[in-house]
Parts: sequence; C-alpha cells; structure tokens
Amino acid sequence: METIIRYNKKCGVFSCMLIALVLGACKENLSELNLNPNALTDDKVNPAFVLTGILAGTTGNLAELSFTGNVTQCVIPQAMQYTQRDYLEFVVTNQFGWYTISWDYRGLHQPLSNACYLETRAQDSPDSLFLKGAALTMQAFWYGMQTSIWGDIPYSQAYQGSAYLQPVFDAQQDVFAGLLNNLEQANRYLMQVSGPVSSTVQDADLLYGGEALLWRKFANSLRLRYLLRLSEKVADMQAAGIDVPGEFEKMVSDPATYPIIVSSAENASLSFPGTNAGDSYPLGPLGSPSDHEFYRIKAGATLVDFLEEQRDPRLAVWFRPVAVQTLVRDKGADVVIAKDTDGRVKRFLKTYRPDIDTSLFVGLKIALTDPNSYNGFDAAQLSQANGLDPSIYNGGAANPFVSYLAPMYRADADPLVKSVMLSAAEIHFTLAEAANRGWIQRDVLQDYLAGIFASLEQYGIADGSAKVYDTKTHQLVDFDQADFRAALTEEFQETTDKEELILQQKWAASFTTMEGWFDWRRTGYPRLGTNLVNGPQGEKIPVRYMYGDSELNYNRSNTEAAVSRLEPATNEQWSKMWLIQGTGNPW
Repeated sequence: METIIRYNKKCGVFSCMLIALVLGACKENLSELNLNPNALTDDKVNPAFVLTGILAGTTGNLAELSFTGNVTQCVIPQAMQYTQRDYLEFVVTNQFGWYTISWDYRGLHQPLSNACYLETRAQDSPDSLFLKGAALTMQAFWYGMQTSIWGDIPYSQAYQGSAYLQPVFDAQQDVFAGLLNNLEQANRYLMQVSGPVSSTVQDADLLYGGEALLWRKFANSLRLRYLLRLSEKVADMQAAGIDVPGEFEKMVSDPATYPIIVSSAENASLSFPGTNAGDSYPLGPLGSPSDHEFYRIKAGATLVDFLEEQRDPRLAVWFRPVAVQTLVRDKGADVVIAKDTDGRVKRFLKTYRPDIDTSLFVGLKIALTDPNSYNGFDAAQLSQANGLDPSIYNGGAANPFVSYLAPMYRADADPLVKSVMLSAAEIHFTLAEAANRGWIQRDVLQDYLAGIFASLEQYGIADGSAKVYDTKTHQLVDFDQADFRAALTEEFQETTDKEELILQQKWAASFTTMEGWFDWRRTGYPRLGTNLVNGPQGEKIPVRYMYGDSELNYNRSNTEAAVSRLEPATNEQWSKMWLIQGTGNPW
C-alpha cells in the first residue's frame, strides 16, 4: 500500500515537474535501467487496496478540513458559528484572517489522486464494475469539495502525470457538469454488479464492506447534493444543456434506478480505529497530545442559543456544561467560588451582572476581539475552583465559565464521532428544500422532520435516552420525543419562510461538516452576519478559500486566469466564485 501511495503522489504538480527534470538530466547518462525482479510493483497489487487508501485518507483529511485541523486548513466551524477559538490564533478563525491554502497541503489532495488512479487500475480486477463505480464516486466527492471551496480548479487535465504539469483550471460550471455526469456513470457501473464482490474487496472497503447498493445510494445522494448546490444557477446550467430541477425530479421519482440514503445506518461516514496517531480522531490524545489544542475550541454562542431555544438534546451531546456555573446568590463577598449543595463548584455573584451568562451551557460570542476574558474569566477564580475540584481543567485555554466540546471529541475513537461525507439528515433536508422550491411533489413538513430526527439518530438520541437543558431550572431533564416533534411541527406550520426554517435546521445538523457553509453561501440562511461582534467587514463572512503557494508558484498563469474570473478578481476570501456570482447571496 505504501508503494501505491507514493507512486500516486507523483501525480502532484510539483512532484511531476521534479521527476521530469531529474529524469531528463539523467537520460543521456543511462543506457539501461536496473530493475529489481523481486519488487512488488503497483500493477501487481490488487487495486482493491487502493480503495482502502482512499477511504483511510479521506477519514483524516476530511476531519481536519471540516472540524479538527489547524487554523490554516480548518476555519469553517468558526465562520459558521458552531464553535469559536480562544487562547491562540483566534484572529485567524474568529475574525477571518484566513491564510492561503493549497490543495496539496498536508496530503489533502491524496484521496483524490488515489481515486483517479483507482479508476485506471480497476479494469484489471474481476470486481472492475464495483471499483470503477466507487472510484468515480470518491472522485466526485473530492472534486466537488475542491471546487466548492476554491472555485475554478484543474479538472479535465488533473492527475494525468507528466502529460499536464500545469493543468488548466476548468470553469466551475464545467466541473459541476462533469461531476453530475460521472455520478450518473458511477450509478450505472454499480447497477451492473451482480452478486457479492470478492472477499478482498469486502475487506478493503472501509465504508460499506463491498455493498454495491449502498455505494449507489451514496453516489445518487451526492448527485442530489450537487443539483441543489446549483439551485441559484439553474438558468446557466439550462443553457449548458442540464435541467437541474428536471434531473432532481427524475431521480427522486425513480427510486429503483436512483436509490438514495434514507436512514442514518446508511450514512457515508468513516470511523476512527484509534490505535495510533495516524488512525485516531485528530483531537484525541494520540493525535493531539497537548490538552490546549482541544480546549481552545469552545462552543459558539449562535449554536448553543439555537439548541437551547429549541430544547434540542444535541446540545448536551455536542458540548459540556460549563465546569463552573455562575449563580446570582449573596454569599457575602461580591464574588465567591465555593461548592454548592449539589457538591459542584459554583461561582456566586452578589448582584446580577449583564456581562455574565449564568446558563449551564455558555457559548463564546462571535468574532470577539478578546475571547480569552469572556464571561468574566478570572485566573484567580479558576485557581480557586481547581483547588476545590482538581478535575476542573486549568491548563492552557482553560475557561471554566464557557462550554467546551463534549468528552467524546477528546477520545481517540468514539462510535458517535466520525468523518461524515454525507448523511441521511442532509438528504431529508435536501428533499424538503427541493419540495419547497416546487422541484418535486413531496410533504415538506415530513421531510423536514425526518431530517431533524435522522440527525438525532446519528448521535444515538432516542426518546428518554438523552438529556435536554431546561433553561428555567438549569437542570438536565429527560428528552421527550413526542413533545419535541409537536413543538417543531407547530413552529413549522406557523412560519411563513419555510426555506429559512429548513436551512436553519440543516445548518445545525451539519455540525462538524462543511455543508452548512455551502448552504449558507447559496441561500444566505441562517442569517449569521448579524451575530458578528467585531467582524472585519461588518456583517460579511468569507465565501471561499484562497489559492495557495503551490498553485501560484508552479502553475501561475492558469491560477491567475482562474482568479480573473472571481468577483472581484482578487485571490481573497471575500471574492465570489461563479456559484454565487449574481445571486445576491450570502451578502
């Protein structure tokens, strides 16, 4: 497997140029090539194991891109106000001082490179139809991610080795057209798989264990995602020969030909084995030995407040209650740190202070200039609290008066913490929005509710099995599913703007993924800009990643041509790509 991965890395632009130069310089001096007859060359390795590499690489790369990575690669959780950072580098994430990033950063390109390679190798396998379908699906996933993040990208000439050392950047419209066609072809390949695949493929397939039907559901659901992503470009796509609403309706009306993901058990998600630093969840001890890397990620006030208002049980699954709750209760001095009657350490205020949040769950306000001092943080009070209860964290990035991520995000592996490529919750919300737009004939409310409850199922939440925060009593009470459904139904029926409600709930369900950002850019929902305390451009939030040094240094002319098609034509996070140009969204 290592041989295959290293071979494919040569498909990168810089590596290809280096290899070409070295081989060219040596050509005149070499009369013959020495080959090791005992070497296991890539063409002798079962291509099924390439699929293992694609999926294993996707697990880590996707997690670091969407939720756990450093501030160069991971900025969307703060932009979408799921979390905020403090302690170090928070200006980069909370206030959008984003860095440029190349698609070869820390091997980000590798799963796509290997997926392109698998397509060529699949023909050598008795399981070729399955492997080609899986390869095209994973290509579509990663190409779709790249173009949605950066804009125009190399596509038609990408990953072809020395044939195109400086590939052109295809127009984003053409990339999406190609992805829609490839996903159609992936479904056709997988439809033709008769009977079970080989045991080798079953073992190599970390996602679905060689189940062709589940791969079809993933491919078709991904196609629905991209069709909806084009919702504001229907006219442009129609002019290019693609009827976006028509294609969507065609798929939904023919589930036999186009099966889709409908339950959380079918989610396209990948688990972390947690056996070493390379296969563990990146925020766990093996992947992140320093505690402060975990604790500097705090709950975002926008998400906390939304979940509290909804009496949503996901709040207590995703985040911890504050380590030290603040109560307004006269204990003599203005501020007293002491244990309450329940044995927990509390901070008691003699009089109410409007700058102090006394809730059990507290999120950082968005885009603060000094998040370290939020909610009345005081180092001496932290020391006192730790003295009374040594389990209260007091290392770097500690703030016991703000909510941290739940403990499962500090584990090397947890059954609820996965890299999610696509979920049933997303698809139910996708169907609800499409029906609300008039693309398909379905019960919008039922799809909307199905999306919410699929998200609850994804996190193991069932009636009575989880806790809900009661903001009046500051207690965690049992989750009542019937009451929750009734409240959601009433809210939906009374709301005029159904789209906004659908997108708000889809945003919440997209926690730890990139999808909330893509939907917000496309629709302007949820209305997040008003929450910025100190945004560098008022209520604006960035809309793209910036092309990085690899592109500018080794493929400058094509990169600059791509930048010229942005609005404005500058390589900045504020420049709009084709996908949102002329739409008025998100700002």
